[in-house]
Amino acid sequence: MAEVKKRMEENKEVTKKVEAAQDKYVDERVKKITEEAVEAINLVAKVIELLDKKEKDKALEEIANVLGKLEVLITRDPNLQLVPVDVRESVVDFPGTVDDVEAAKTEIVVLIKTGEVQLARDIMLNLASELDIFVTALPIGTYPVVLKAIIPLIEQEKYEEAKRLLIEALETLVLEKIVLPLPILRAEQTIIRAHELANGENPNKDELKELLAYAKEQLKLAEALGYGRVEIDYKDLYEEIEKLEKILEGEESTKDIFETLKEKLSGIMAKFNKPKAPTKMPQAGDNKENKEESK
Repeated sequence: MAEVKKRMEENKEVTKKVEAAQDKYVDERVKKITEEAVEAINLVAKVIELLDKKEKDKALEEIANVLGKLEVLITRDPNLQLVPVDVRESVVDFPGTVDDVEAAKTEIVVLIKTGEVQLARDIMLNLASELDIFVTALPIGTYPVVLKAIIPLIEQEKYEEAKRLLIEALETLVLEKIVLPLPILRAEQTIIRAHELANGENPNKDELKELLAYAKEQLKLAEALGYGRVEIDYKDLYEEIEKLEKILEGEESTKDIFETLKEKLSGIMAKFNKPKAPTKMPQAGDNKENKEESK
């Protein structure tokens, strides 16, 4: 892999905006955690302990408490499917440039062709620049059904059977992953900063050019890393950047010139700000079926 080259230096104000935006994305997920859902999960764990002790009456009392808390959530929103109970974040940030990414891709292909799959995997895992938000969610439809089903089991003192069903219910917690590409986030926040400066008093066009160049570099990095659809997400962005580059070379006013690019970048970030669908692993015969469909 080529030696990692230093990226263009990021504007300090942009860095502050990027950090604030990352915190905002995590916080908006944390705010969706409901006290009732967290307490319900904790109470289910407590019921399991009571079943181990064969304390029937206390176990039934706690189940009633859990059902009451879940009922509150369902009453608030009858269409509710998943309720967040925990949020974690993780950042992986590839330190190189577009050239480094392309060099890594080439090496990965060579390694796979020579059967060195694990070496290729080690490199592939580093080809990411993203904020990952992991949300553990309670499937609101599952729990009340399971809890009601174990009530007669507890009344019949079938503690092990009741406990098994509760453990299975806990295992139905859903883990959602939101992947927010940092290069696109940086580009967006850079353009937001450029928009502020362009609409201020006596905007410095050289500074605006630097910000636009940095945003363009980040978009190229995002494209190289595979975030977004090349022909759809990036084509319009590059065309808009070209327009801005020409404007900044001329004598035109800079007022609101970054508005369109800012909106386009915010739109792309909104597309990413939702749970990512699980990747379907290919199976033997998939290639054959695809070839027959293309005939």
